[in-house]
Amino acid sequence: MKKRLTYLLLFLSSFVFAQSGAQVFNDTVLHTLYIETDLPNWFDTLEHDFDLNMANPDLYPERYHKCDITWDGVRLNNCGFREKGNASNSLVNFGKKKPFKISFDEYSDQEFDGLKKLNLNNFTNDPSLLHDAICFKLFRDAGLVASRTSFTKLWVNGEYIGLYTAIENVDKAFLKLHYTSANNDGNLYKTDRGASVPLNWLGPEKEGYKDQGLKLTTNETLNDWTGIISFIDLINNDHSADFKQKFEARFDIHSYLKILAIEKMVRSWDSYWGGGNNYFMYDHPDGKIRWIPWDMNESFQDIKVISGTSLLTGYLVPANKFDERPLLARIFEIEEYKQEYLNYSCELINSNFTIDHLGKFILDRHNLIDAAYYADPYKYNSYASFQKSLTEDNLDEVSITHSSFVLRLRYPGIYPFIQSQREWAIEQMDGWSFDCSIEDNSIYDLFVYPNPTNNYINISNEAAGAFDYAQFQLYDMTGRSFRITPNEVMMGNYFTLQLEGIPSGIYLLLKVSADGKIGRAKIIINKER
Repeated sequence: MKKRLTYLLLFLSSFVFAQSGAQVFNDTVLHTLYIETDLPNWFDTLEHDFDLNMANPDLYPERYHKCDITWDGVRLNNCGFREKGNASNSLVNFGKKKPFKISFDEYSDQEFDGLKKLNLNNFTNDPSLLHDAICFKLFRDAGLVASRTSFTKLWVNGEYIGLYTAIENVDKAFLKLHYTSANNDGNLYKTDRGASVPLNWLGPEKEGYKDQGLKLTTNETLNDWTGIISFIDLINNDHSADFKQKFEARFDIHSYLKILAIEKMVRSWDSYWGGGNNYFMYDHPDGKIRWIPWDMNESFQDIKVISGTSLLTGYLVPANKFDERPLLARIFEIEEYKQEYLNYSCELINSNFTIDHLGKFILDRHNLIDAAYYADPYKYNSYASFQKSLTEDNLDEVSITHSSFVLRLRYPGIYPFIQSQREWAIEQMDGWSFDCSIEDNSIYDLFVYPNPTNNYINISNEAAGAFDYAQFQLYDMTGRSFRITPNEVMMGNYFTLQLEGIPSGIYLLLKVSADGKIGRAKIIINKER
C-alpha cells in the first residue's frame, strides 16, 4: 500500500512541475477518461440543454452539469461537462458520441494538469480520425501558437462512449502558457458556432459584430470592443500611404501568412478564407493582434456541391475571396506580403508538409487508436473507412442540418493527398510566376535480394528503417504488367513482395514512392531453383 501511495504521489507531482498540459497532451499514449455524474438520464439532459441553447442562446446559455472525472487514474471532483459543437453535434443523429467540453473549474477554483477546460472532439467528417492532430502539429511545427492534441477513450457512468480527440482549449490558461506572460489579460475574440465573420465594416458599435457572431471570451465584464473595432476599421477603411506600417503595428501578419499557407495546403475550407469562421483573435496587451487557428476536422477533403451553395475556391492565393474577406484583400494588395506567403508555401512543401516529416507520425497515431476505434460502439465513420483512410479514397454524402445543402465529400487517402497537394502548390505558384520546385521524379537503383529468386523478393528500404509509402509494379521485358500492389506502408529494413504465379523470366521491378521518386531493379525469376 505504501509503495502504491509513493507511485501516486510521484505521478501527481509530475502534473505540478511539468509544463501545463504535458500529461494530458502526451500524444504518444492512448489515455483513459472516466466521467461520473449523479445526473439522471445524463445524455437526454445534455441533449435537451444543447437544443435549447441552439434555439435561443441568450435565453438558454451553455450550461455545465456537475461531474467527477478520472484521467489516467487521477481523479478530480466537482467538475462540469456539457455538449458542444455545431455540425459535429447535429450530424451525429444517433448514439451518444457527441462532442463534449469539460470544465475543471466550474464548481471549484481548481485546475487539472494546469488546464481549466478540455475539448473532446468526435471525428465528424474525418474517417482517418487524424485531421485535428495533423493540422495542429503542422501549426506548432511552424513555430505558431496552436492547440495541442491527444487521444482518449471515454466512459460515462461506466458506459464506453468511444474514442475522442482531446484538444487544448483556447482560454486564459492557454494564453498564459503560450504567450509566456503571467498577465495575458488582453481581449480574446472567437467566431460563434456556425457564424461567418468576414471582418467587414459594420460601424463603430459592437452590437453589429456581436450579432454577426463574433464573441468576446475574456474580460466580459469590461465588455470593451474598441480595440477590435479599430482594427476592423483599419483593414476596411484606411487607404493612407502608411497603411502597411499601421497594419504591422496592430497585427502579427507574418504568423498569419504561415497559418493561411497551412490551411490552404490541408484544404481547411471551414476557416476564415472559406466559411469565414473557426478562428480566434487575441488582442495582446502589447497592442498587436495574434491570429489563433481552430477546428481543423474539415480538412484533407475534396468538396463538391450537389445543391444549394457554390464551390469553394481551390486557389493557393484565394483571389476570388478578396471582395468577401477584407483581411485577405488588404494582405494580397501588398506585393511584399504575397511574396512572403508564396515563399513560405514553397518552404512548407519542401519541409514540414512532406511524407518524410509526417509519415511516421501519422502511422504511429493510426496504429495507437486502431483497437479503441474498432471497439467504439457509437463510431460516426465505419471502421473499414478508418482502415483504408491513409492510402485510399473515402466518399460520403452529408446533409447540412436545417438547410437544403447537401455536400458530396471525398476524402483522399492521407498519404497520396499530401503528395498531390505539393504538386498542386507548384502549379499554383507557377501561375503567379513564382519559381518553386520539389525534388523531381528521380530514378535510382533499388537493392533487392535474393536475385535470382523464385517465389518472393525482398526490397530494401533505403532509409534503413525510416518511414516510406510506395506502390510496387512488376513488368516483363515487353512492358506487360504482371503485378501492381496497393500502396504499401514500409516500416523496417525491407518489404517482401510475393511472386507466386509469376512465370520464370526477366522482369523490371519499380518502386513508386509518394514523393515521386522511382526505384527500379531488374530481377530474374527462376522457378526451377
